[in-house]
Amino acid sequence: MITIIKIACSILAGFFAGPAIVYCFNRLPAKWLCDYGETPPQELTDPHVKRIKENPWRWVYAAGFICLCIRTSLANLMPSVVQGGQFLQSWMQTEPLSDLNCAQLALACLLTCWILLMIALADMKFMIVPDQLVILLALCAVGFIPFRGGGIDQPLLGLVIGGGTMLILAGIGALMKREMIGFGDVKLCAALGLVLGARGSIAALVLAVLAAGVYAAAGLASGRLHENDHLPFGPFLCGSAMAYFFVALW
Repeated sequence: MITIIKIACSILAGFFAGPAIVYCFNRLPAKWLCDYGETPPQELTDPHVKRIKENPWRWVYAAGFICLCIRTSLANLMPSVVQGGQFLQSWMQTEPLSDLNCAQLALACLLTCWILLMIALADMKFMIVPDQLVILLALCAVGFIPFRGGGIDQPLLGLVIGGGTMLILAGIGALMKREMIGFGDVKLCAALGLVLGARGSIAALVLAVLAAGVYAAAGLASGRLHENDHLPFGPFLCGSAMAYFFVALW
C-alpha cells in the first residue's frame, strides 16, 4: 500500500511540475532575463508573447519529472541506490533509507532538476543565467544534507572544484581577450558543486564539456554554427547535472 501511495504521489508531483515549468518561465520577471542595467526588450515584457510553448513541452517535462520522482521515492526498495554506485558513495549515506528519507530525496531531486531546467531555458533562449535561480539552486543543497555521510565536506569541495574550475577558465579567456566562460556560468557551476559534491561536480563538468564539444562540432560541420558564434554553456551544465541524477539513481 505504501508503494502505491508513493507512486501516486510521484505521478501527481510530476504532473504539476511539468506545466509549472512552462507557466513560471513564461511569467518570470523580465529583469531576471537581462543583464544588470539593461532595459528588457518588448518580447520579454509583452504578456501575450509565450517564451516557451505550452504544448507539447509541459507534458514532456511532466513525464521526466514523474520518472524522477518514482525512482527516488522507491529508493529504499532498490538497495543499489544506496550501496552500489560510486556516485552515491561520495554523497549518500550507506544505511538503508526510510520511507521519510525517500520522500525527502524525491522532493530534493525534483526541486533541483526543476530549477536546473528553468536555468537551462533562460540561458538557451536569452543567453542569461539568472542570479535568483542560481541562489535557489544553491539552497537545494540543504535537502541533500541528510544523505551525505561526510557532512558538509563534499558540498564545500564541490563548490571549490566547480566554481574554481570555471573561474580559471574565465580568467584564461580574459587574458586571451576572448570570452570563453561567462561569470553566470561560474556562479552556476559553484551552486551545482554544493548540490552534487566533488565527484558529481567533476562528472557533470566533464560530461558538459563533451556534450558542448560534440554539439559545436556537429553545428560547424552542418553549417548551423559559425566560428565566431557564442554558444551558451549553461544548458550543457544543467543537462549534464540532470543526466547525472537520472543515471546515478538508476
